[in-house]
Amino acid sequence: MDLNKKRKRVVFSGLVIALAAAMYINWYYTRPTSSEKPQSEQSTAEASAALGDAQYVNATVKSSVFSESELKRSQLQDEVKQNYESVIENKQADEESKKVARENLEKLNKNIMLQGEIETIIKSKTGKNVFVTIGDTVEIIIEKNTLNSDIVLQIEDIVTKKADVPTEKITIIEAK
Repeated sequence: MDLNKKRKRVVFSGLVIALAAAMYINWYYTRPTSSEKPQSEQSTAEASAALGDAQYVNATVKSSVFSESELKRSQLQDEVKQNYESVIENKQADEESKKVARENLEKLNKNIMLQGEIETIIKSKTGKNVFVTIGDTVEIIIEKNTLNSDIVLQIEDIVTKKADVPTEKITIIEAK
């Protein structure tokens, strides 16, 4: 038993010495040099200005046209969904109205999924921002300096295959 206690003390002492050495080394390499101001000498205005400031990180920034369009589209689709759901849940609505609302809600959900799929495919093909809306027609807005005849043909092919829409109902616009 006595040997076991000695081992624990030696191990504990070694860990304490290693921790002290690590702390000293850390202090030695991070201590302020004479050319740097100590933290306490910074003005309170400088310190408070840095506290809570936004920090930018590596990220791609979408054009405001695309982000605003996506926000408006999302808000509109949410509003339309709520309207359909309120008709479906309304106990006073007749069965025909509920049936039409269910069909339109399914169609809207399908279009939302298709928009996302088509946007993803076009982004992967072109590497540019794109915005797609699907209704009776399909409108596509793509980032500036992207369109050429090959890209237009690829986009039309993607949309006709995914959304089953004829090319006459596809509009492709290049953003300004």
